[in-house]
Amino acid sequence: MKSHSKQHSILFVYLFLAVFVTYPMTRVTAQSSDEITIKGKVTDETNNSIPGVSVYVKGTQTGTISDIDGGYTLSAPSEGILVFSSIGFETVEVSVNSRSVIDMQMSVSTQALDEIVVIGYGTTTKKEITGAVTTVKSEDFNRGGFNDPMGLIQGKVAGLTITKPNGADPMSGYQILLRGVSTLTSGQGPLIIIDGVIGADLRNINFQDVESFDVLKDGSAAAIYGTRGTNGVIIITTKAAKMGQQVLEYSGQVSVQVAPRGVRNLSAKEFKHAIETYQPSKTGSLFGSETDWFDEITNDLPVSYQHNISLSGGSESFSHRTSLTHSTDQGLLRDNLSERILLKTNIRQKVLDDRLMLDFNFTNNLRKYSPANYDLFSQAFIQNPTQPVYDDSDPATGGYSFQQGLGYYNPVAMLNERTREGQTNDIVLNLRATLDITDDLSWSNFISTQKSEWEENSYKTKYYPTILGINGEAEISNGRNSNTLYESMFNYQKEVNDHDFQVVAGYTYQEFEMNSSYVGNYNFDTDVFLHNNISAGSFFREGKSEMGSYQESSRLIALFGRLMYNYDEKYLASVSLRREGSSKFGDNNKWGLFPAVSLGWRLSEESLLKDISWVNDLKLRVGYGVTGNQDFSPYRSLILLERVGSLFYNQEWINSYGPGQNPNPDLKWEKKQELNFGVDFSVLERRLSGSVEYYLRKTSDLLWEFQVPVPPYLYPYLFTNVGTISNRGVELTLNAALMKRGNFSWSSTFTASHNKNFLDKISNSEFTQSTYETAFLGGTIGVWSQRIKEGEELGTFYGPVWLGVDEHGNDIFKNQNPVGDVDKSKWEKIGSANPIAVVGWSNALTYKNWNLNLAFRGGIGGKVMNSNRLYYESWTAIGLRNIVHTQLENPEFIRNVTYSSKYIEDASFLKLDNVTLQYAFDLNSKFISRLSVLGSAQNVFWITGYKGIDPEVNLSGLEPGIDRLSYYPRTTSITLGVNATF
Repeated sequence: MKSHSKQHSILFVYLFLAVFVTYPMTRVTAQSSDEITIKGKVTDETNNSIPGVSVYVKGTQTGTISDIDGGYTLSAPSEGILVFSSIGFETVEVSVNSRSVIDMQMSVSTQALDEIVVIGYGTTTKKEITGAVTTVKSEDFNRGGFNDPMGLIQGKVAGLTITKPNGADPMSGYQILLRGVSTLTSGQGPLIIIDGVIGADLRNINFQDVESFDVLKDGSAAAIYGTRGTNGVIIITTKAAKMGQQVLEYSGQVSVQVAPRGVRNLSAKEFKHAIETYQPSKTGSLFGSETDWFDEITNDLPVSYQHNISLSGGSESFSHRTSLTHSTDQGLLRDNLSERILLKTNIRQKVLDDRLMLDFNFTNNLRKYSPANYDLFSQAFIQNPTQPVYDDSDPATGGYSFQQGLGYYNPVAMLNERTREGQTNDIVLNLRATLDITDDLSWSNFISTQKSEWEENSYKTKYYPTILGINGEAEISNGRNSNTLYESMFNYQKEVNDHDFQVVAGYTYQEFEMNSSYVGNYNFDTDVFLHNNISAGSFFREGKSEMGSYQESSRLIALFGRLMYNYDEKYLASVSLRREGSSKFGDNNKWGLFPAVSLGWRLSEESLLKDISWVNDLKLRVGYGVTGNQDFSPYRSLILLERVGSLFYNQEWINSYGPGQNPNPDLKWEKKQELNFGVDFSVLERRLSGSVEYYLRKTSDLLWEFQVPVPPYLYPYLFTNVGTISNRGVELTLNAALMKRGNFSWSSTFTASHNKNFLDKISNSEFTQSTYETAFLGGTIGVWSQRIKEGEELGTFYGPVWLGVDEHGNDIFKNQNPVGDVDKSKWEKIGSANPIAVVGWSNALTYKNWNLNLAFRGGIGGKVMNSNRLYYESWTAIGLRNIVHTQLENPEFIRNVTYSSKYIEDASFLKLDNVTLQYAFDLNSKFISRLSVLGSAQNVFWITGYKGIDPEVNLSGLEPGIDRLSYYPRTTSITLGVNATF
C-alpha cells in the first residue's frame, strides 16, 4: 500500500480550514485616544521596590521594565489599560483614565502553594503535602499527539522513567518504572488510578481528556494503597463536568511518520562488494537482484488522524461533560493498523439541598486492530539483498522467492500470506455518592465496574513460509476480564484556631475475574474461509489440533485510615494505616498491615526566615512507609494438578493427573520499607522553585521460584519468599521562570534522578544458591549474558573482556587460554543496564499569541547489548544472510563471533522528544470563542554513541538493557492540529 492520496487530502483540508476560517476573524486593536506620558513606582505589600516588572499597554507592543528602584516611564493612550506583570506576583490591569502618575502595589502570588494535590483517598494543598508527590497540570503537559496519555508527562517527573522500547508501533504503550526495580518476579509498574478506578486501563482514556497527573513516589504517600503501592501510584484525573454555559469543543490532528530508522544492513551493492572482497567462496549467494527488504514491508508515509469533540455545561445543581474520540493510527509496517472509537461522559447532580453529590462516569472504548509481527523486521534485516522478492519457478511457494535456511523466511510472503485482526470492547461504569452529613463530616460511597472483551483471529495460507506443506493454519482466541470495586469512606475535616485536622477512614472490596479460550487448526482444503470455518481443517479429525481455556479470579479486602494535622500552616504531619487481605497468599499470611508516617516543617513561616525577602517558601519533609506487592497470578499458594501421563485400561486410554505445583500456606507479600527525605523551596519572588528528594528503600521477602528436591516436595519447583533488594537514590526538580518581558515569557523545568539497586540476598539456610544466570542468548551464541547475584545490581552483564583484534583478524580477550577462549570462571562484570542518571528539560516560550514548547530528555551511563552486532558483525555470517553495516566499517575482524564486552555499548543519549509551535487567534466572532492551530514533531532526533537504532531499550524485568533482534523501528512523527471552542 504505497498510495496516500486520501491522507494527503485530509492534511491539505486541515491547513486550508485553519487559514480560510481564521483569517477573516482576526483583528488588530487600535489605540485612537491621545498619548500621554505616565510615570510611577512599583512596590510590594511591604512597600519595597520591585525591579524588573513588565509594564505595557494592553493590546499593543508598547511597554517598559521597572528600574532598580521600581520606577517606570512610558507613553500610553489616555483611555488605555496598563498591565503590570512579574514572576511571583499577581498580574494587575489598571485603566489609565488620563492619569500621568500611576503607582502600583503588587501582591505576592500564592497560587502555586494553594494548588490542589490529589493524594490517596483525598486532596490537600501543595504547601501542606508531607510525602514525595509530584503534580503535573494540563498547562505543563508535553504537546502534540499521543496514543498513550503517559506521553504527556514523559521527562516531567524526576524518578519516573517513561520509555517506548517498541518504537513506532501504534499499539504499543509506554514502559513505566518509578525509582528502579524493587522485585524479581512480581509486577514492576506503578499502580494506575483513573478517576478513582484502581487498576484502570490507560487505553480507555484519550490524552486530550486528561486534567492532571499526581505521582505518589515514596512509601509514606503510597502506603495507603497497601499491597499495590510498592512501585508507586499514578493518579490520573480527567476533565469533568463544570457549571456554566454550554461549551462545544473540537480538536483535530493529522500525523505523518517520517525518517524511519531500522537496523542498518548492507545494500545490494555493498553486499556484492563484501562477498567478492572478503568471502569470494560465497559468490553463489549473489542472485542478481537489488531488493530493499525494509522498503518492501513498510508504508512510505504512515498517516494517522484523530478527531475529538466534547460538549459540557450545566448549572450549580446539574452539570455534564461528554467527549467522543475517533482515531486511526497507521503503523510503519504495511498491515499494522489501530482504529478506536471512545465515548466518555461525566454527569454531576446535587440533591437534598445540595448535601448529596452524585458523580457518574461512563466510558466505552471500541478498538479494531491489526497487530504487528516484529519478526518481519528482523527477517527483513537478514534477507539477502540480491535475492528477488518473487520467483514463479516453484508453485509450492506461491510465487515468492524461497531459500532454504534455518529461521530464514521471505518477509513479504509472511506479510501477504497472513491475515491477523483483533477487536476489544471496554466498558467502565462508576458512581460516587458523597453525602455531607455535617459541614465537617462527609460520607462517600464509590462503586465501579470495568469490563473488557477481546477477540483475536489469525489465518496463515498454505504459502506462508513457516508452514509450507501444511495447507493453512487458523487460530481464534478470545477472553473477558472484569474489575469490580466498592469503597466506602468517611472524611472529617475540622479547623480549630490554628489547628487543622483531616481524618479519613474507609473500607475497600475489589474483585478481579478473567477467562480466555483458544483453538487452532491446520491443513485446510482451501484458504477462502480464512479463520471463519476453523473446523474444516483436518487436524481436528486427526486429533492433532490445539485448544484450551483458562479462568482465574482474586479478591482484595481492606480497611484504611489516615490522620493529617496542620498547625498554623507551619508544622505538618500525616499518619496512615491499611490492613489488607488478598486471596492470592497462603492461608497463614493472607492479611498484612501497611503503616506510614510523614512530617513537614515549613521553615519559611518561622520568624527567623520571614525577614529574608528572597526566600518565599521552604519546607523540610521526612516520611516512612511500608507497602506490599501482590502483582502475580492467583493460586500460587495452592497445590495444582496437571496431566502427567495416561494408561491403557479396559480397552481405553485414561489420563492420569499429579501435582503441578507445590502448596505454600506461608506464601506472603513482598514488603517494601522506604525512608524519604525531601526539601521543597521557592525563592527569588518564586522565579525559582523545586524539590530535592533522597530515598532509601528495601524490599524483603522477595518472591522467587526455587528448584527443590522431590521428595520431600511434591513438585520440583517452589514459589516462596526469600531475599531482599535495596534501592537508594536522589531526585531533583527545578522550575524556573527565566524571563517575563512585556509579551514574552520563558519558563523551564529541569528534572534529574539517580537510582542504585542491589540484590542484598537471594539465599537462606534452605536455598543456598546465591547466583542465578539469566538473559540467555540462543542460536549460535548459546550463553547466559547476565547474572542475578547477591551484592550486585540487577541487570549486570558478565562476560569476557574484549581487548581488540590481532593481526590475524582474531578477537583478543583478557584471561584467554591458548586457543583464544575465556573460561566462564574468569568472566568479569562488563557493564550494568541501569543508567547513572536520567534527566529531562522542558521549555515553554510565549510571545503574544505564539507558544513554543521544547522537551529534551537524556540518559547518562548504563550499558546496552547490541544483539545485531553480536549475531551479524562477522564475515563468517554473510552469505545467505545479510550482516550489520558496522562490519563493513571495521572489516579487520574475520572470525566467528564470541559474546564479550565488544558488544556491550554505552547507552548514554540526548533526545529532543518534542517540539510544538502553537498559535492562538484573536477572534471577533459570536460563534467561536477560542481557536488555535499547532504543528508538532515528536522523537525529533537523538545524539548517542550507540551503534544500533536507539539505546533506550527495555529496562524492566530481569533481562534489561538488551536491544533484541526482534524489534519495531523508530520514526519521527509530524503532527498538525486545530483546536476550537464554540
